[in-house]
Amino acid sequence: MTSTRAKDATGDALAWLLQASHQLAPTGLSDAVAEALARLGARSSSLFLVDHDQRSLHPLGPGAAALRSFDIDGTIGGRAFTLERTVTVPTGGGVRMWLPLIDGTARLGVMCVELDGATAGDAAITSGVERVATLAAELLVSKGQYTDAFELVRRHQQMSLEAELQRANLPPGALVTPEVTVAGILLPAYEVAGDSFDYALDADGLHVAIVDSVGHELRSSLISHLVQGSLRNSRRSGIGLPGAYAAADAAVARVFPDLRFATAAFGRLEPGSGRFRWVSAGHPPPLLVRGGKVVGEAPTVPVVPIGLGGEHPTVNEVVLDAGDALLLYTDGATEGGDRGAERFGLDRLADLLGRVLLAGLPPSEVLRRLVRAVLEHSAYVLRDDTTLVLVERGSGAEGEG
Repeated sequence: MTSTRAKDATGDALAWLLQASHQLAPTGLSDAVAEALARLGARSSSLFLVDHDQRSLHPLGPGAAALRSFDIDGTIGGRAFTLERTVTVPTGGGVRMWLPLIDGTARLGVMCVELDGATAGDAAITSGVERVATLAAELLVSKGQYTDAFELVRRHQQMSLEAELQRANLPPGALVTPEVTVAGILLPAYEVAGDSFDYALDADGLHVAIVDSVGHELRSSLISHLVQGSLRNSRRSGIGLPGAYAAADAAVARVFPDLRFATAAFGRLEPGSGRFRWVSAGHPPPLLVRGGKVVGEAPTVPVVPIGLGGEHPTVNEVVLDAGDALLLYTDGATEGGDRGAERFGLDRLADLLGRVLLAGLPPSEVLRRLVRAVLEHSAYVLRDDTTLVLVERGSGAEGEG
């Protein structure tokens, strides 16, 4: 296939998939993607979605029964997922391409494509395959709003009602722009109850929140929902941080008058100035990363947790240079596993964060490896929910730092 014909084929494949997608049943997505790739000369293709605890990838579509799930760690497909880039390996007479499925910058899974030798040697074709992967990821998100099929592929065990409520309220796992980066992760995937996180990138900056409600039952999940919803409402109503704290506090006290509460850290990063201002409602101080190294906790003056009648919260402030980051976390990250067992500890968390950052991994992978270490330390039995949120001022940020 000549380069000109390859470019025409790429345009045809993308146009066909986009047109077909309008009235495409969600369960037909993998077949439609396969057809688009066949128009580029692919011998075969398959889609794999990451499970909620981010340990393995699972086949999607009518042909899934003939395929096997596989672990992220120690596999070629997993490498494409963790590094968020295409990994190509030779096969008999051709190549196998493993491509990450990324919605914007949030990882959904991987796509595997088999090409013969002649087709694989055409840069326009391989570029076209990558573009189909990009469109496939966007369609997974849009079509996923109309079906449970994709969600069921991502589950390998029963999910509690508490976890169902929490996950329904989460934003995408990551957002990366030249000016700001944010990524979040929440575990245990199928039993989480009290933890949550949120973010929104608006014209006035990046809004971030992390919430940890008391207890580990349905009421805990409802408290977390209430706090997160109140903070969103205040943000969207133009209410400042002190007012947002007061509104959330009043809401929890009104609905749960039996002294139920939640700790939280919420604030806003201004990309231009690097100024991050936040309220810490009984929450652990964030870890500050500067020059690629963890330099310690950001100076924080806390106020009482949300729901306990606190007043006049201190608005903390730190100025991030380009490339600086903050790690917000719930205490499950440092507590570890069963009561009586050795705590994971803040020192271990900070040391591991520094070492993972040195590897230059994508932000979502940084968090996945941190949580994996906490899980391994705890023999996969956590005493509390574990949530991490990484916020970074990008190297593309301009203005005073």
